[in-house]
Amino acid sequence: MQVLFRNYLSGDPVITSWAEEVLGEASVDAEQAARRAHDQAAQAAGGGPRVVPGPGDAEALTESGLDADTARQTAQGSLDTGWTACADHDRHPLTQQPCQVTFLDCFHCGNCLGTRDHLPRLLSLLDALAQRRLELSDEVWWQRYGPAWVAIRQDILVKFTPAELQQARAEQPHDALLDLVENPWELP
Repeated sequence: MQVLFRNYLSGDPVITSWAEEVLGEASVDAEQAARRAHDQAAQAAGGGPRVVPGPGDAEALTESGLDADTARQTAQGSLDTGWTACADHDRHPLTQQPCQVTFLDCFHCGNCLGTRDHLPRLLSLLDALAQRRLELSDEVWWQRYGPAWVAIRQDILVKFTPAELQQARAEQPHDALLDLVENPWELP
């Protein structure tokens, strides 16, 4: 099949157009499946990430509806996880038990808190996910990372201004910590 395409069909504009259309449709289908997976996981785990745009100080966080203690701890960074904060690690919304999910699953959880202070790490994570996308098949990447990618792109980043995102890009750390949540035997 590869010889047929490479030597006979690849120069045909009709075949090239058809192949691009098929790949484009497959990509859209994969993203929609990741969106559905995120939505289902978020519904089961308390509604998905809570995003507080603007200042991340305790007063602003309290005004957004967080209780004073959670707002203070979030502002201090005491509740930070790999990329966001967790409002209640001791009580997962689905199980009512201490949380045991991977940090990539945090993005589907109602305990997930994202503030402007978390943007640099989130952007670094997106860069790491983009690198992994080059190393894995589309099917594996979408299944493993797609729901978290969708949550970050469509539920979190959209709540911030372009200026906030640009500032975060300038402050993002080099290491996204993605390797810390991977099983070593699953790495490419």
